[in-house]
Amino acid sequence: MHATRYFLALAGIVAALVVLSGLTAMRRPAPAVPVAAITPPPATEVAPAAPPVFAPTTAPSPTPVPSPTALRPMVPLAPISPPAETPSPVPAVTPEPPSAPVGVASSARVDQAGPIALPTVAPLPVGEGRPPIRLRIPALGLDTPVLPMGWHVVADAEGLRSEWDLVDDAAGHHLDSVYPGEAGNVVLSGHNNIGGAVFRSVCVIGEPGVAFGLGDAMVLVDEVGREFTYRVNGWHRFPEANVSLAQRQENARYMAPTEHAQLTLITCWPPTSNTHRVVVTGLLTAMSAP
Repeated sequence: MHATRYFLALAGIVAALVVLSGLTAMRRPAPAVPVAAITPPPATEVAPAAPPVFAPTTAPSPTPVPSPTALRPMVPLAPISPPAETPSPVPAVTPEPPSAPVGVASSARVDQAGPIALPTVAPLPVGEGRPPIRLRIPALGLDTPVLPMGWHVVADAEGLRSEWDLVDDAAGHHLDSVYPGEAGNVVLSGHNNIGGAVFRSVCVIGEPGVAFGLGDAMVLVDEVGREFTYRVNGWHRFPEANVSLAQRQENARYMAPTEHAQLTLITCWPPTSNTHRVVVTGLLTAMSAP
């Protein structure tokens, strides 16, 4: 009897230990499964768009642009000595007959003249150019500041495109063009009927009674006071509104770099609208120290 009671008590203890062991296992948290780190996808960079073909017909608000002097290395300036004249890099041609745009009477207006040959001077040594700050055209009584002009990228349904940041009350120097006196193309744009209309008198070149044409001086002054005289060797007036992209790209050849020292002025026409472009080019014929 005592032995039976002893074995029953021992069996109860063992059963209790088994139950406690099961409860402990139920309360023990399951081991954590390592979670792999989430790696963010690589950022996609948008390639900057190229400078626009031509300035837009309406002027956006000016935006800050980097200082032109920070865009290229400078070298010490050497005194300007009178350079020897060199043959003009552009041959003379016969001006084309006038071409009247639709809806505009020509009245003997000339829409294209030149290029003509002019005596030129050697450009500045590489690296000696400085940003332009003023443009004078004595035949027109024009004297206007020159400010740097860059561009911005616009994204729309057609993709990315660039637009010039036109300046008001001044001529805008295209930052992707050269400085006065350098070998290459100095490109300036200006309004003809808004934003100060600094090129209003330029846009009517070739019209009757306008005292500005082939051979006339266009003087650029740089930030150290040097003067560079470019003389008009040609101009062209052509449609820009409602033309094909291929035609606009062809028109943009006037902004392309050149091997010789050239000044290019770009504006719109007529004075009451902006359906056409007027481009005036000149060759470097003289330079002088301040």
